[in-house]
Amino acid sequence: MKYFADIHSHPTMKSYGHSFPSKENSQNPLSNSSIWYYDPPNLFEKLIDLLGGIVKYRQSNFSAMGFGNTGIVFVSLYPMERSFFDNKLKTGDFNDMLLNFITSVGKSRIDYIQSITDYFIDLENEYNYLKQLDGKTVTLADRANYQYTLAKSASHLDAILNQDAINNKKVSSIAVFITIEGAHAFGTGIKPKTNPTDPKQVLANVDKVKNWEHRPVFITLTHHFYNELCGHAKSLTGIVKKATDQSYGMNEGFTPLGLVVLEKLLDNSNNKRILIDIKHMSRKSRLEYFKLLETKYKNENIPIIVSHGAVIGNEKDKHLFLQEDINFYDDEIIKIAETNGLFGIQLDERRIVAPGDKELKKSHGMERRKVLFHSSVLIWRQIQHIAELLDSKGLFAWGIQSLGSDFDGMINPLNGYWTVENYPTLSDYLLIQAHNYRKDFPNNLTQSHNRIDPEEIVDRIMGINTYQFIQKNYH
Repeated sequence: MKYFADIHSHPTMKSYGHSFPSKENSQNPLSNSSIWYYDPPNLFEKLIDLLGGIVKYRQSNFSAMGFGNTGIVFVSLYPMERSFFDNKLKTGDFNDMLLNFITSVGKSRIDYIQSITDYFIDLENEYNYLKQLDGKTVTLADRANYQYTLAKSASHLDAILNQDAINNKKVSSIAVFITIEGAHAFGTGIKPKTNPTDPKQVLANVDKVKNWEHRPVFITLTHHFYNELCGHAKSLTGIVKKATDQSYGMNEGFTPLGLVVLEKLLDNSNNKRILIDIKHMSRKSRLEYFKLLETKYKNENIPIIVSHGAVIGNEKDKHLFLQEDINFYDDEIIKIAETNGLFGIQLDERRIVAPGDKELKKSHGMERRKVLFHSSVLIWRQIQHIAELLDSKGLFAWGIQSLGSDFDGMINPLNGYWTVENYPTLSDYLLIQAHNYRKDFPNNLTQSHNRIDPEEIVDRIMGINTYQFIQKNYH
């Protein structure tokens, strides 16, 4: 695979935030309102990340993508939810200062969110911000030329990746696919208890998005707070969890409006279906969705997607993994494979490993090579669990795993793999893990077709599976 792929990141989160109030995506990569703004972590920022899980640097800016050879990226548009900012700390300068320290999106952005009355306007603004530099070439610190292009189809992806020169200048191209995190983006969930949304307006907004020039590949149906469509899973940790309350609607199933919105998203008239990402949905909502796929949509061949997830494990290995419903059970992973879906493994240490794990502690050391190795072990465990589970069911073991980093989504990244610029290193260390696995556990996979070369395993995870998914599902 020539390029790496990431199916879930937020490169607009901080740059769009710092563009307020003008909302201008600066073509100058030295401007902090530019999506190209390069801001690698310094030693102090790595320390506060390690100790407090707060990321001040930028993880998924497009300069880092260029330097890290990320050629396919799914950019998740996310109108930040008011409930983050209408919290137990109330309003005031201290609250705003604390929230800005945690999120790094800028005070003007926080002020805007605190006054927002319609998430859909914010969604359109973020989309327009991303479009401003679509196809515009920039020259970065390595004196090379780069550009990103918003992809419209699978065939367009090939044209983007094969574009080596523009206006007689050599250029490195990044293909961008749009996704959305949270269907509150259609205008729901502002004040669900006291001021329910207008269903007609919500459905009209869904139609608008389905007719965008760059139709989203999928939407993460819910996010951190109740959106009047379906229940969400518990997701918040640390100081954010203490300051906010996400209990209302948590762990519930679909609402009548949610079922109507779901039907409209999955309607494939004029080839404009938007797929569903089940991350953040409650376990109850997920099971209801699977039931619909098996009945109402049984002849539709709709793939199940987890854009940025982790496994829960089984009796054999669950001690290695976080045991919370925000992660995914074996029956769900099997359904993803059976529908030829995609499972993006996120790079958040709070999600992919059990607290106090020995490998996690080793990844917090000081020797770089050991840190990189032990952090890669934590990712490999996810890959291996999925592979052995699918193999035990006679399925292809390596076809759904991909990267869904959630970089710049307020995650606590694995040490050593701070940003997308570290993907070449991650690929190298996953190759070490794959070689060790095939050598030390040659009989763990019972199906002969699953005993593929370590190089192919890693190429699939780092890009091929994502590329093939696009070719099958985005036309």
